[in-house]
Amino acid sequence: MKPHAVVIPLLALSMLGACFMSEVSRIETGIALAHGPVALCMPDEPPCKIAAPLGDGYVLASGEDDEEEIRIRFEYLTDAGGAPVFLGEVEVSDGDTSAWNYVVARPVIGTHAGAPMFQIAMPGCGDMDRALDAQFGIVRADAYSCAVTDL
Repeated sequence: MKPHAVVIPLLALSMLGACFMSEVSRIETGIALAHGPVALCMPDEPPCKIAAPLGDGYVLASGEDDEEEIRIRFEYLTDAGGAPVFLGEVEVSDGDTSAWNYVVARPVIGTHAGAPMFQIAMPGCGDMDRALDAQFGIVRADAYSCAVTDL
């Protein structure tokens, strides 16, 4: 099974876009988005999911008895509109094999279940100009994913 086929249902995304992925972890050390748990929210897929701190990242319960929990780590990416934007790395395991998919997160006003809210989006590599692939170390893996070799 391809790793992106596992991460999409786990993140409760309804449509598969061309996602960014890697065969190795690209975030060396994750950062905390807040003190304690955070609410990760996708506008098209309510409700928000609570992520509990674990090591240098967070863990989300899958909600299904037969599925593994989701592990995600963040690093600062940039500022946009006066707010920080973070790059998130979601580890996806299939037996002994792991891969990492990438999301972006930004804080939004409010709380969910007492936790600060962060809006999550999965950027689509299909939206990128193919002429920029080499410049950014992107390899088109298939119709649904791009392999990143460098953040």
